[in-house]
Amino acid sequence: MSLLVVRDVFKSFGGNVALKGVSFSLGEGEILGIVGPNGSGKTTLLNVLSGTVRQDKGSVFFGGKRVDRLSPHVRARMGIGRTFQITRLFSNLTVLENVLVPLHYGGPGSDGKRAEEILGMVGLLHMKDVKAGSLSLAQRKRLELARALSLNPRLLLLDEVFAGLNPVSVREILDLLRRIHSETGVAMILVEHVLKALFQITRRVIVLSEGRVIYEGEPEGMANSEEVIKAYLGERYEAFRGKGP
Repeated sequence: MSLLVVRDVFKSFGGNVALKGVSFSLGEGEILGIVGPNGSGKTTLLNVLSGTVRQDKGSVFFGGKRVDRLSPHVRARMGIGRTFQITRLFSNLTVLENVLVPLHYGGPGSDGKRAEEILGMVGLLHMKDVKAGSLSLAQRKRLELARALSLNPRLLLLDEVFAGLNPVSVREILDLLRRIHSETGVAMILVEHVLKALFQITRRVIVLSEGRVIYEGEPEGMANSEEVIKAYLGERYEAFRGKGP
């Protein structure tokens, strides 16, 4: 049974149709990449999956249960974690306190020991008493990952986790995601523009264009799709073929 099933999802904002019948499924522990030009519907899709936006038509199933009518906090407790392209941290709280917030929200039994374990996993334990507002971009992204991991998710939705990072930080975050996946088995959906990094961690991608799925398959196959090349790949083709982020 698939962990996530998305069926014929539509979403409009006024006269703008952001998603036009998007359908796909995701297996337990699978890592899926979602790519496409700006405005293609990628972040809207993540918002629909996490519950911050409700679709107009279609359905979303998670763990065999229909979830598209459930609130974001209920989905989070069911195991859907989320990070954002622009990090959403509590800047005036410490690194440790930022992780304690969702842990306490998760219910009884959540404590500082678990928060420190998660911070150790993402490489921020030594900064637990530092205010989140003073972190670098790469550190903020690590902290967002820690917050998303705090409720033991079965699925992580990662919105441009590599965006704005230098090559060294991209490699470090890439290695961190691999380690998280190896240690926890969590499934991941990565919306991403940094193709060289993305294609080192996923074996399947979906390409969106104007709210439609125009390609689904192995990353290498994108370069053979005229529709993908026309809509998105273009000058990224050489980067797509390159080695390393």
